[in-house]
Amino acid sequence: MLLQNSTADDVLLDVRDLETHFYGEDSVTRALGGVSFQVKKGETLGVVGESGCGKSVMSLSILRLLPKLAAETVGGEIRFHGRDLLKLSEREMRQIRGDRIAMIFQEPTTSLNPVYTVGHQIAEAVRIHTKASRPDAMAKAQEMLRLVRIADPERRVNNYPHEMSGGMRQRAMIAMALACSPELLIADEPTTSLDVTMQAQILRLIVDLKERTGTAVMFITHDLSVVAETCQRVIVMYVGRIVEQAFVTDLFARPAHPYTQALMRSVPDPRHGRRQRLPEIPGMVPNLREPLVGCSFAPRCPFAAGICHEKTPALCEVEPGHAAACWRSEEVTGA
Repeated sequence: MLLQNSTADDVLLDVRDLETHFYGEDSVTRALGGVSFQVKKGETLGVVGESGCGKSVMSLSILRLLPKLAAETVGGEIRFHGRDLLKLSEREMRQIRGDRIAMIFQEPTTSLNPVYTVGHQIAEAVRIHTKASRPDAMAKAQEMLRLVRIADPERRVNNYPHEMSGGMRQRAMIAMALACSPELLIADEPTTSLDVTMQAQILRLIVDLKERTGTAVMFITHDLSVVAETCQRVIVMYVGRIVEQAFVTDLFARPAHPYTQALMRSVPDPRHGRRQRLPEIPGMVPNLREPLVGCSFAPRCPFAAGICHEKTPALCEVEPGHAAACWRSEEVTGA
């Protein structure tokens, strides 16, 4: 579904009916069940949902970084500038990864190589994609460390990852991701392991760099406050499917899916202090090893009716630019 007032030329990434499976010894886990969405040039798209809903699997599927043999994208298209990434050779994908599409991973400690300096790792990405000389690539590494506001970049460029704090390592990861001026940056929960103060600094840094460079950003998070502060549009995922997508202001003003409403009720209210009891979503997440019949949220939904347990709802527009996969979205928005 194209966004309101957008054209095909505005669309940078177009994901259509994406299905990804993980294989066990005697079972198949359907991690993504037909995901479709678009990212416009220069926009910030939030991807929100609880742990295990498929957010990270979706990002790894886009970059074709799924563990071989254990996982496979079995259906759909991932069109970047009109080219289906699933049909490219591995050599062609290596030219796109880190250059035109870059990613910031959740945990910089495991993403940075401990036996090479941070500067070496940033410079290596620059040399691979731009064919720059070693001195020019190292100068670019220093420039990028300065851009992400690491003090004394001339010295820090020679630091190993263990010589940096968690916040500095995350900044170094951002520097590496932006070194080749990508058109799309995928940030997969980039502040998970950081304290609150550092989280705010990293988020502000990504937003500032996005505004400066014009890079489109996909923010993958379980934190609705991050979405509210940084994103223009948002998609909400539940057990491998998109259940709602909207402009951020519309989503927070008029959530049209019961799962989105439940997520919002679970956000702590700072006015009530630490002793508040947050409402829980009743029931259990369905088993993705079993075929899903009907709406995947129906067993936990207070609005569920007979059709919800029998037929899977499509993602349909409830108002311009706002869509939900719910048979009873009119009752939900009116509740």
